[in-house]
Amino acid sequence: MSSQFSSGEILSIIAAWIVLSVAITYRNLVGFLIGTSGIDVVIAGFVATATGFILHEMGHKYVAIRRGYLAHFRLWIWGLVLTISIVTLSRGGLVFGAPGAVYIAPSAAGFYGYNSGRGTVDPEEDNMIISAAGPGINLAFAIGFLLLWLLVPAGFLSTVAVYGLLLNVGLGSFNMLPVSLLDGAKIFRKSIPIGLGIALPLWAMFIIFNFVR
Repeated sequence: MSSQFSSGEILSIIAAWIVLSVAITYRNLVGFLIGTSGIDVVIAGFVATATGFILHEMGHKYVAIRRGYLAHFRLWIWGLVLTISIVTLSRGGLVFGAPGAVYIAPSAAGFYGYNSGRGTVDPEEDNMIISAAGPGINLAFAIGFLLLWLLVPAGFLSTVAVYGLLLNVGLGSFNMLPVSLLDGAKIFRKSIPIGLGIALPLWAMFIIFNFVR
């Protein structure tokens, strides 16, 4: 099946990536612009956002399409405004990141729990699998960045690893909370073991890297 990316969707993804990247690197970006800090942290922030947020959302999209659904990334304008306003007013001290999300709907062949290519389907199971794709990607990248951080000496790559690790752990941990509208609620509702398998490593890393180390 095709990727089903429209030109408007691609622009929305790029806009969300830039806004969120600027938000998480606001202080360093300002420092770079006025000549008081380097560009390495800014680049690291953009890389982290690409893995932590964009690939998280694209995971939802890809899995949804593979399972016969329509999936489209949309900007949330008020989310963009809040992201920019909060980080500017707090001078980088507080980041609110909700610039957009992937919206999913049944295809013409997928109504009433039936898909012509797959036969009878379980919408709740599909919803769980699609929801798990995002935080599952966060977990995979968090482990990858953790290994990179442990293996490389201090420098640019270690900066990328730290930003990538913290952002993927933060976003993944938050999304795995069993709260309505978040991925975690949809996953835990269908399978507690799968929910815990994704959530526990993310929550453990979040606690370790934010409160222990």
